Amino acid sequence: MNNVIGAPAPAWLRIVAALGLIWNLIGVYAYLQTVGVLGGGDPSMSAGAMPPWVTGAFAIAVFGGALGCVVLLLLKRLATWLLLLSLLAVLAQDLWAYVLRTGGTAENPVLPLLVNVIAILLVWLAYHADKKGWLS
Repeated sequence: MNNVIGAPAPAWLRIVAALGLIWNLIGVYAYLQTVGVLGGGDPSMSAGAMPPWVTGAFAIAVFGGALGCVVLLLLKRLATWLLLLSLLAVLAQDLWAYVLRTGGTAENPVLPLLVNVIAILLVWLAYHADKKGWLS
C-alpha cells in the first residue's frame, strides 16, 4: 500500500503528533473530571448525567486519541486505526450530546466542532503518513 517503504518522516509530523497528544491529554483530564476522579468538572456533563455508553465513548475518544498520537510519534501504522477509533467515539458522543439529548441544538458549538476537526485531521495525517511510507 505504501508508495515508498521506509521513507524518512519529516520533523513536522512528530511536532503535529506531539501537539495532538497534548490536545488529547487535555481531553483525558476532562474525562477524569467527568467521572469524578478529579474535581471541578461541569455538572451537566458528569458521568451521572450521561448514559454509560456515552461515558464509554468519551473514554475511548480521549484515551484512544492519546494512545494514537503516542503511536504516531513512534511512526507506527497502528496510529491510523487508533485515531480512527477515537474519531468514531467522538462522533458517537456527539450523537448523544447534540442529537439525542438536545434535539440538534447546541449552546456553544465551537468546542465540539474543534474536537471533531482535530480528530478528523489526526486520522487524515496518520493515513497520509502511511501512504507516504513514513510509518512502519
